[in-house]
Amino acid sequence: MGFTSGVPFLVTATLVQAWWTEAGLDLKIIGLLALTGLPYTFKWAWSFWLDVFDPPLFAAWGRRRGWLLLSQAAIFAGFWLLSFLDPGQIEAVFALCLALAFASATQDVVVDAYRREDLAETDLAPGSAAYIWGYRLGMLVVGGGGLWAADYLGLPAVFRLAAFLLLLGPLTLTFSPEPGGFRARPAGLAETIWRPLAQYFQRPAAISILLFIFFYKFGDQLATSLTTAYYLTLGYEKKDIGAISKMLGTLATLAGVALGGWGAARLGLKKSLWIFGFLQMATIPGFVLLYHLPVHPASLGLVVGMENLAAGAGTSAFVAFMTGQTDRGFSASQYALLSSLMALPRTLLSAPAGWLAETLGWPGFYYLSTALALPGFVLLHHLSRRRVFA
Repeated sequence: MGFTSGVPFLVTATLVQAWWTEAGLDLKIIGLLALTGLPYTFKWAWSFWLDVFDPPLFAAWGRRRGWLLLSQAAIFAGFWLLSFLDPGQIEAVFALCLALAFASATQDVVVDAYRREDLAETDLAPGSAAYIWGYRLGMLVVGGGGLWAADYLGLPAVFRLAAFLLLLGPLTLTFSPEPGGFRARPAGLAETIWRPLAQYFQRPAAISILLFIFFYKFGDQLATSLTTAYYLTLGYEKKDIGAISKMLGTLATLAGVALGGWGAARLGLKKSLWIFGFLQMATIPGFVLLYHLPVHPASLGLVVGMENLAAGAGTSAFVAFMTGQTDRGFSASQYALLSSLMALPRTLLSAPAGWLAETLGWPGFYYLSTALALPGFVLLHHLSRRRVFA
């Protein structure tokens, strides 16, 4: 499920961007492709309906499996249709990419809900790690393998190959039972939205949990918001940045995800959030060290590897924590809201990050990023005292 969720993500962000660039389209038009990613940001807006209503056409498969099958069928059809369009049909390509992102974001929401409802509490950490592994591998196959294959087959053929990768989704669903448990009844618009929110805010420390989700990766997200610009400023070549940050970085992230899943299962969520949170914070000053080291691929590899390892471990434990904070009856809408809140700092920090780096200098920028990891620990201590992890 993680793999089939990761496959669509880079089709619009990477492959269509390369398609339009090869076709000689204006850079300003290519930049507008970023807008097709908006459904991933606002997926919470329709997640409420996924908790309450059965899918059209595939209701016999169950509410979770049916919505998954419907979204996967839509992505498959979208990839296939995209392969027959001309890159110069700008409006049609843009509209189709937007529709693909909508179907892909819907799939993400339902997979998150399925994971919450299908797994026992003790399996949430390794299950979340397995999902992230699959997601990253799906992105790697499409982002890296897709561009490689495009040199030999052309991008339209790669779009069709990506469509066939989506067939792993229905194959997986054939062997995956519909999760049992409470199913919310259909209701009016206000009740459909209000019920999962009211249910969440009835729990103790609800506001503190939201603040913790917002701040836990705050420093790490700020630190990594300008990495490419930072490496180029230091004098690293683009080919070294690409090879190290993509290849070594991906491998380190996957190792970190596995470490985080293992640690959360063995040590418990509370200890793993403390340990991997400190690891995240401790690797940020590595960027300052890189500032003073000679420009060499080994230096860059050391810093990138450590940061990605720590970030992967922290993400794995953090996703397991967020999953556990949702109610099984409203898992789609509640997790969509929490995951959107987790991603919000990255969006908010993108704009002022350049100004901060210019004002403070690169070392000062990364020292600030390290300091901004501290509020997450204050909130984690507060949640521990409120027995959220009991």
